[in-house]
Amino acid sequence: MEVIFAPKNIVERIKKLNKNCVIVLGNEPVVSNHIKKEIRSFTNSNNIEYQSITFSAPDKINEIKKLFDNGSLFSNETLFSISIPAGRVLEDTKKFIIKVVAENSNDYFIVHFQKPTKELLKSSWFQELSKKSLQLEAKEPDSNHIQQAIKARANFHKVNLDNESISLLSNLSLGNLLSAENEVIKLSLVGLGAEIDIKKLISHISNGSKFDSFKLLDYCISGQMKKTAQALSYFEEEGIEPLILNGMFSWIFTAISKIKFSADRSVTNTKLIELRIFGTTQELVRTSLNKLSSKQIEASLIKIKEIDLICKGLRIGNPWLEINRFVFGITRLFNKKTA
Repeated sequence: MEVIFAPKNIVERIKKLNKNCVIVLGNEPVVSNHIKKEIRSFTNSNNIEYQSITFSAPDKINEIKKLFDNGSLFSNETLFSISIPAGRVLEDTKKFIIKVVAENSNDYFIVHFQKPTKELLKSSWFQELSKKSLQLEAKEPDSNHIQQAIKARANFHKVNLDNESISLLSNLSLGNLLSAENEVIKLSLVGLGAEIDIKKLISHISNGSKFDSFKLLDYCISGQMKKTAQALSYFEEEGIEPLILNGMFSWIFTAISKIKFSADRSVTNTKLIELRIFGTTQELVRTSLNKLSSKQIEASLIKIKEIDLICKGLRIGNPWLEINRFVFGITRLFNKKTA
């Protein structure tokens, strides 16, 4: 199975491998949509018919079979996109897919298992289908692959990010490729051209708005209640993703906690740079270390993780409501300590 975050020439590759099927495992939106667009581009430019089929209800199997029984579909090359949303694959469906892929070697197939299970991957029918297929993974990248994924997506959009910028963007997106992709697309539209370093990324991360997420950190840690409220309201109206704002707080509180809970609590420029804390943000870390207790830092990290799960749909809740509660709570805390 290949972990590729911007695959190219997919159909050409299976032709060279003397295969006629692509298996896509997972439903991460950036990669799965990229694969679909890449394949549609191929079919459009080569006058190949495209047929989309979803196996979602067992009583529709006979209706779906009729699409393949229609001889006119096979008069020219056709690419069949077969989607299997979730759940157990029925025996009739298994046999049908194996049969139709094997018997129509002049056509192309993409079989998309949106929620693959371990049982599916171990099954004999899946192994049989795999022999005729190129397998691509469309899953949320883990912590070991998120920077690789962001770099691949940046290259695809012709955005030249340096390593520090990629590292920061992976922190801000909290490992969510869709969130990082949206920021990369914004950067591509700005048209900076040359390599984007961390300073340029910080300048453009919030689309050049009068409020940016770095200012929000400043307002929050300096205890400015009114400006914090204005910034949050502006971000929500502008459609800024709450996950990115939460990522800002995750980024800075991770650095704060690593220093607070380390044996050596000295705060040097070298240590802050190692933690990817730059410029005026270094002073915000120093202020936080002086004013926040260990329990308050731990509670903040727990809340940030909870908001992350809500933003990703893994826990029930309203992302904007939770972001507002958390940020106002932190701002109020600093406001009291400043008074």
